[in-house]
Amino acid sequence: MSELIKGLTELGNALTNAMAETLKDNGSYNTGQLAESITYDIRKKGTTYQLVRSMLDYGIYVDQGIGRGPGRQPPVKPIMEWIRLKNIPVPQQMDVESFAYAIAKNIGKRGTNPRPRPFIEPSIEKVLSSGTYDYVLDLLEKQVEEQIDESL
Repeated sequence: MSELIKGLTELGNALTNAMAETLKDNGSYNTGQLAESITYDIRKKGTTYQLVRSMLDYGIYVDQGIGRGPGRQPPVKPIMEWIRLKNIPVPQQMDVESFAYAIAKNIGKRGTNPRPRPFIEPSIEKVLSSGTYDYVLDLLEKQVEEQIDESL
């Protein structure tokens, strides 16, 4: 494995850890599924390397606070889990499932208000200012110099 790949792997790990930490810090860490889903792949196209991020689809909604418009109601099961995780009191005349259904029906009727909880950009900024990025740039420079020396 080249030094550059090692550096990019370290950068990807630093970004993954920073994003999970930021999710916890901004109150977006409920089940941990989003944080655990964040991964990075290193892809090579010709002479170019890319660090490609992936995560569960709803991560962008958490980050940008994209609200849900009125229309179809969301599934009840995740709302039931959310009620349990947040210890939300269920009205006495209802059980958790019927309360979750009422919430889902209300969301379908009225939508939700956007509430952004940015974690992508703040995490990137944190890692870029930590010195990890400079380390990868140094490795890139070293690899380019080695390739130039080998071609001479």
